[in-house]
Amino acid sequence: MRFTSLLENIKKSLLFAEKALGKSSNLPILSSFLIEAEKNTVKVSATNLEIGIKSSFSAKIEKEGKVVVPAKTLINFLGQVNEAKLDFVLGEKKLVLKTDEYQAEFSLLDAEEFPIIPEVKSGKTLRIESNLLAKSFEQVLIASSRNDFRPELSSVYFGFQEGIGLKIVATDTFRLAEKIIPDNEFHALVKEKTYCLIPLRTAEEVMKIAKEKLEPCDISIDQNQILFEWKETSLISRLLEGEFPDYDAVVPKDFESQLTASQEKLLEALRVTGVFSSKLNDVKLNFSPKDKKLILLAQDNFVGSNQAKVELESVKGESREMVFNYRYLLDGLQAMQVKEKVFIGFGSQERPILIRSENDASYFYILMPLRL
Repeated sequence: MRFTSLLENIKKSLLFAEKALGKSSNLPILSSFLIEAEKNTVKVSATNLEIGIKSSFSAKIEKEGKVVVPAKTLINFLGQVNEAKLDFVLGEKKLVLKTDEYQAEFSLLDAEEFPIIPEVKSGKTLRIESNLLAKSFEQVLIASSRNDFRPELSSVYFGFQEGIGLKIVATDTFRLAEKIIPDNEFHALVKEKTYCLIPLRTAEEVMKIAKEKLEPCDISIDQNQILFEWKETSLISRLLEGEFPDYDAVVPKDFESQLTASQEKLLEALRVTGVFSSKLNDVKLNFSPKDKKLILLAQDNFVGSNQAKVELESVKGESREMVFNYRYLLDGLQAMQVKEKVFIGFGSQERPILIRSENDASYFYILMPLRL
């Protein structure tokens, strides 16, 4: 194998593939890149057996071939090199990298032992703009559980149905976030209702890749796997089995009290108040419709206390006093579009509140109060 390519393109492909590397020291092959040179393209692959990523770049290939090289050393070396071009040459059981000023030799692993990255057998399911996909995942992932005890809570519900749109949902039982992308904002390539549970890590890595892509993403789903494809990068992942919680019954439909406020002012007040919250991250919300104010209070015996008042745009209903985890509340408010007017609806004392933009019904966030 021998090829030459721009260092910038090589680095970019390696950094995409790096997201799928395994961390087990017992299986060094999972901490390595498979590099394949064929025709005018070099493909870099990595897998941890749950996620597989392939990323490609163009190159001047003098001799085709494939090698498996330890990823960390390769990335660290290239991160220190500022040359424009790089030569890859397969020597006697060594991979030699050459520039005008540097030459490095890398030990190799057996390419035949590199795990086969599976393929999705079904055709493409839908196509969506990458920036919309990334933003939607970002809004929803804040509510996903980081605990593996219940796998269905460490996942993202991803499903679409004609006439309803693409629904993306996550919950950890204390909070829930739902984003619905209407039919006219993505292109469904099949007619039948389709849904799956995407592992949290997969959704996080897809979000990171999508943020850097300018072209649409093609998504293919079969019974066990999901594939996200761009022009030079693809990510395939296993899907989780099980049933996502039937959450419709806990989503508030009617409100005993409600308010709208400036997102900017509410966020500022919450951040300031949160400085004084206790180890429970608790902050008290005191809603006073008569005064048209929302008062935020926090106190810690070792730190002090704070009170912040937010002037409200509109109010309705009775007074309400509830306690929330301020970090969770902050997550929900930050997920809204910048400088939006925020709607907050209150049910009974033990029911969750609902937070959404006043002008955008496609996204909502619900949060349970704390019981102190």
